[in-house]
Amino acid sequence: MIRQHVVRGMSAPVAVGLLLLLGCSGKSDIIPMNLNPKPSTESNGTSQVVKSMAGPRVTVIPFEDGRADQTKVGSRSSMWGGESYFNVSTGSAGEATAQAFADYLKGKGWQAQYAKSAPPTSENGPDIVLSGKILDLAVEAKKGFLLTDIEAKSKLVIQASNRQDNSSLTRTDAHSGSHDNVLWFEPQDGEQILSEVLEKNFERFVINTKFEDRAIRFR
Repeated sequence: MIRQHVVRGMSAPVAVGLLLLLGCSGKSDIIPMNLNPKPSTESNGTSQVVKSMAGPRVTVIPFEDGRADQTKVGSRSSMWGGESYFNVSTGSAGEATAQAFADYLKGKGWQAQYAKSAPPTSENGPDIVLSGKILDLAVEAKKGFLLTDIEAKSKLVIQASNRQDNSSLTRTDAHSGSHDNVLWFEPQDGEQILSEVLEKNFERFVINTKFEDRAIRFR
């Protein structure tokens, strides 16, 4: 969960000093972000192992980036007018989104993997190829007096191509989320909320589809 703290017992000079420090730092920086969700862990801290379920083999390939500005995935602004920008650590929002989608599906037990391009049709190839288009993907962090408000939004088109019968299906979903009054904002805070809204898109696709033999259909 995003860290939210209350400032208590802080003297006015210290508060002003922190305000100046936080308000003036990081102007015009480019901050890399990782869109891949972190693996689930058990209560003892070990990584949770998910067994693949029986079903078709799925390959997720990079999404098309349909945004007007593909150079960043949001920004952080200070109350003094300075601004820093977030970009994807891999350099491509389309690749990062597809990788995050593949990881999400594997976490649900799907036989899914990421590939940079659709594999050729073969006996050992995937049964389903998932692709899509990014219509919106951004996180905005706006700094106020000592605290930061974070908003994220995503809108994805997800397309599934069934190789068994050359059929396909397409679904579009949009989601948004926010965390307010965050003290000590870090890039991981932006990563977390952006991953959350992305996963909502993935979740809606999974909930509204089902497998039939080696193909995927709408419920």
